[in-house]
Amino acid sequence: MQEQGKRLLLAVGLALGVLLIWTTFFQSKEEPPKPKAEAGSGTAGQAQPAAVAGVVPIGRPAGAPAEAPAPPAEPPITLAFDRFVATFSSACGGLTSWQLTDKRYERDATKGELLPTRAQMTQIDGSGKRVPVPDADLAKLPGCGAFDVNFVSGSTYFVPEHAVWKGEKVSPTEVRYRYANDQLEIIKDFTIAPSTYVVSMAVTVNPHVPEGTVAQQQLAVSVYSYQDPEELKNGSSRIAARAWSSSTLRDDTIITTEVTGVIEAPRFEPVRGATRIGWTGFDHPYLLVAYAPKQSDGVTKQTWTGVKGRPKGFMETDLLFPAAMFKQGAAPLIKTVVAYLGPKNYDDLQHADVAAEFATGFDKVVDLGWFAFIGRPLLWLLQKFWEFARNWGVSIILLTILVKLLTLYWTTKSMRSMKQMAALAPQMKALQAKYGDDKQRQQAETMALYKQYGVNPVAGCLPILLQMPVWIALYRMLANAGELYQQPFIPGWIDDLTATDPYYVLPAILFITMFLQARLQPATADSAQQKFLQYGMPIMFGVMAFFFPSGLTLYMFTNNVLSALHSIYMNKFDRKSLTIAAQLKKNQEAVAAAAAKAAGPGQAAQSAKKAGGPVAKRVIDAKATEVVPDADDRAGDGEDSDDAPTSSGDSPGTGPARNRPRRKKRRR
Repeated sequence: MQEQGKRLLLAVGLALGVLLIWTTFFQSKEEPPKPKAEAGSGTAGQAQPAAVAGVVPIGRPAGAPAEAPAPPAEPPITLAFDRFVATFSSACGGLTSWQLTDKRYERDATKGELLPTRAQMTQIDGSGKRVPVPDADLAKLPGCGAFDVNFVSGSTYFVPEHAVWKGEKVSPTEVRYRYANDQLEIIKDFTIAPSTYVVSMAVTVNPHVPEGTVAQQQLAVSVYSYQDPEELKNGSSRIAARAWSSSTLRDDTIITTEVTGVIEAPRFEPVRGATRIGWTGFDHPYLLVAYAPKQSDGVTKQTWTGVKGRPKGFMETDLLFPAAMFKQGAAPLIKTVVAYLGPKNYDDLQHADVAAEFATGFDKVVDLGWFAFIGRPLLWLLQKFWEFARNWGVSIILLTILVKLLTLYWTTKSMRSMKQMAALAPQMKALQAKYGDDKQRQQAETMALYKQYGVNPVAGCLPILLQMPVWIALYRMLANAGELYQQPFIPGWIDDLTATDPYYVLPAILFITMFLQARLQPATADSAQQKFLQYGMPIMFGVMAFFFPSGLTLYMFTNNVLSALHSIYMNKFDRKSLTIAAQLKKNQEAVAAAAAKAAGPGQAAQSAKKAGGPVAKRVIDAKATEVVPDADDRAGDGEDSDDAPTSSGDSPGTGPARNRPRRKKRRR
């Protein structure tokens, strides 16, 4: 039974370690199906290169005559809010800039700009140096970074390549852009929800179809992003590179592909049965730019790069709506796309559905794991602590203290149970020595010993099992909280709680305190398993801490210090633990005396010295190595009688009531 308890405790520690290692160093990525190659396709008036031959072309079909140069564009329309500034352009009637205003983003490579800008784009020249992309290539880029509208090749009408849209500011949160010619009219109505980083576009398409003819229009909404592939080298197995990836919510599964994968081959999401595209866009470890079609039936998606003249790493994602047929006088086509452009703050992602007025699925990008029902309240508490402390590092410390207090009862029970096991260790060794290789008899005697003293070896493991969901939920919450991105704890030392400690001070002291705290735990047996729990686990997690985000390391360090203080209290001041410790000492003396009797008088002093007790003055019954406490020992812990053994035995290390005579104390 003792071996089962140790094995269960070891299994719990290993399971927690394996789970943390798996979520730390491995990230499953599902590759979507790649499109089949199609010859003779083109996009935006350009012939498709071979690298993207399978992409469905957008805009004018290849070979169509170019339009006359466009008239000068109108001045941009800028809407400024507390959390971001949105800029619209008449070059495509869409967004050209979405700038986050929080000062912490100034330390980010994007500087808070979530849409691709020409200033971000560089390339490697022939000598291996990084240089800006030539202006001639930049001129070939789309005029906007989001909400570019055109039609799939094969449609009847298209938006010209250099079309200029007419824009107007309808209200402080609304902008309208309109394009019209002899063939069609398109209106884009933008509405911004500034408190949730949400902007929605309702596009109205009204073709001018001559009488007796039919027009076929397949709407495409294009969005763009840029990520230098070389930046992926700045990541590690634990800290993801602060890089943009292509990401799509297909049904309830998020599919993410790094820019190198998109360069290798386009990503394509076809319509298959009930398959639904919840949203698509670009994902960052702590930021999200995602676009969700409100009318998602029949919508397909493609992400690609490699167009000649565009910088390497410039990605385009197209939402392709089902084709619609128009006759003269037919009702216009109206589609709505809602975008979230902001940090992966759990509350903001949740509120995005309210602003969009439908389930977008944006919140699924924050994966709190199996124990999300615990992680969400913990995140809420972390935010409340921040409102009080105004420092996310201090908030993590306060949250750790609260969680420690909430689990203190089970932790105390666990430590007392482990001390009871430690008190029985001398008897266990005696049984092992007595029965040797007779494991069956040894097991039976062990169970009888546990029953005699009312000790349950599994009781020390059950509290850990109960606390594991809390630990895992905390780990997942801290590892995914966008609220901590670029947030400092101590400026000049830890400037970003989602990055590793740049000086490795916190991991170093965590490693030391984990080792010291393990030494404070009661040892139930001198075995390889026990040594692994006391040495192997601290070393494993201590080393891993050098690669953890500093926010998670801060939580682990705080929890470790609190555990050490709790262990010191249990060892020095807890009355039940002190009683158990006293019995442990008596058991050691009794075992030493029994060993001395069996070995002979000549070795009595040496055996007692090895056991850590005095030389035995009286003969101990070899069959029962325990020592019967006196009346003072029995009454020493009266108020804690709920944990005391029943009539079959007293506290660990004492035996049942015996019919031996008691000697009266002499009066002096």
